[in-house]
Amino acid sequence: MGSLPLGCSLCMKGMKLVYFMGGDCALPSHCKWYCPISVERRSPEAHFADEIPIKDFDSIEKTVEKLVYEAKNIDAKGMSFTGGDPLSSPAKRDRVVAIIQAMKIEMGDDFHIHLYTSGTNFDVVTAEKLEAAGLDDLRFHPSEKDFFRIEFAIGRKYTVAGEVPVIPTEENFMYLLKLADHLDMIGADFLNLNEFEMCAPNQKELIKRNFHLEKNSIAAVDGSKRYALRFLDEFHPRGGLIIHFCPAAVKDGVQMRERYIRRANHIRKEYEEVSEDGCLLFLQIQGAVQEVNSLYKMLLKDSKMPKNLLEMNPSKGTLNVPSFLSTNENFLELLNNFLVKAGIYEILPFREPECAQIREYTPIMSNIKSKLKKKRFK
Repeated sequence: MGSLPLGCSLCMKGMKLVYFMGGDCALPSHCKWYCPISVERRSPEAHFADEIPIKDFDSIEKTVEKLVYEAKNIDAKGMSFTGGDPLSSPAKRDRVVAIIQAMKIEMGDDFHIHLYTSGTNFDVVTAEKLEAAGLDDLRFHPSEKDFFRIEFAIGRKYTVAGEVPVIPTEENFMYLLKLADHLDMIGADFLNLNEFEMCAPNQKELIKRNFHLEKNSIAAVDGSKRYALRFLDEFHPRGGLIIHFCPAAVKDGVQMRERYIRRANHIRKEYEEVSEDGCLLFLQIQGAVQEVNSLYKMLLKDSKMPKNLLEMNPSKGTLNVPSFLSTNENFLELLNNFLVKAGIYEILPFREPECAQIREYTPIMSNIKSKLKKKRFK
């Protein structure tokens, strides 16, 4: 119902940097029971630029430096503040204001910034400060008793919206109707409905309340999509508010993949290939340092391979080359002359040690043991 908000459009293209600004919040009763945030991230000290931890978060300058670094790595056109609740205290609010101002200076006025909040502590002062800082989009997930606080944001330079999960119960269905009616009445811009998700942190609580996963889904709660469609059918005749439904599969299968692809293309080395999922692929040859070094020199001299397609690590005895060589018969024949093994690595698109992860390893060949045995029996 209506055009997709700019923040959502950028997010679906992988163009939004996500700043997780600490896991602390006011623990509002309407959402604390299904909180999807991991135990590790619930700490006030858990700050992340996408997946990358921000260790010097006490320094706004260092935080902005890390955010700009990540924004450039994914060629971001905007960012979001999330948590926890970025507005859970005056101190956090002032931090948000300072970072918005700094990011607009660093990335330009067109850099689209949106923020999520429960609205528990939202007031006129906060609304004014966010407007002066240059916020573009403010999204509320309020309890019913805090609906009135959304009005403090209406009529300002930023768009105002609601963004809430569709919990498949009659009680939540009535909540959604009341929220949509209120947003429509006060002139808010849109309402985003997110498919309700089950994950490790909230699985126990959801199962206890008789929620379960939708068939063939790893995250979507059964019934959430049906309730969302029912809500759209019921609300459409009574209001003109723009409403969108965001399936769980879009977040996992589209947003993250697109962001990974953008990051991978930005950080890839010459010998690395970007997969359709945004991972980095390369062929790694392993063996004794002397053996691998001999192969490296031969490839440079005799095969005349460009040096930028080879990465030798003399301390580890590894040589990285393009993955397409795994199907080259001449190359494989050459490898058989050395005591080495080789395989294709598929890794997540990060150079940061705390985020580096091998997604898959596919062995191609190994003649280390067989060659050693032949030598022993001579």
